[in-house]
Amino acid sequence: MKNNLSRILTIVAIGLIAVCASPAPAAAQDAYKGRFTLPNDVRWSQNLLPAGDYTFSLKSAGLPAQIVIHGPNGFAMVLTSATSKKESDASSSITVERRGGLRVVSDLYLAELGLDLRYAAPKLPHNEIAQGPRTTEQVFIAMTTK
Repeated sequence: MKNNLSRILTIVAIGLIAVCASPAPAAAQDAYKGRFTLPNDVRWSQNLLPAGDYTFSLKSAGLPAQIVIHGPNGFAMVLTSATSKKESDASSSITVERRGGLRVVSDLYLAELGLDLRYAAPKLPHNEIAQGPRTTEQVFIAMTTK
């Protein structure tokens, strides 16, 4: 009898752990949704995004702000390294820095939220560092309602 009771309690405990550890329902509202087109391959944190059309959603404006990006090769998740409030007349955009032969996302500005999200650049090989000055380009974002 004790053995059966012990098994039942173990099963109940495992069930409770599974329920508590599962992610929250997907019904939560995203803080922002948008779309953009990359004309070139870009590295965004540790993710390599090929040229193409993308949609994204900002899950929360709090730190660490999480972005889920959907594109030609599936999806990627990116966390910010820093955020700040920024009021500007500029449109929502992604700042892409060109470092040698590599394009890297350094900043995401969401004008509708007045939010500036910054991303840490990946470490470059030594031969990439000395290949000329950094240049920047802007990729504009269209806000979506879906």
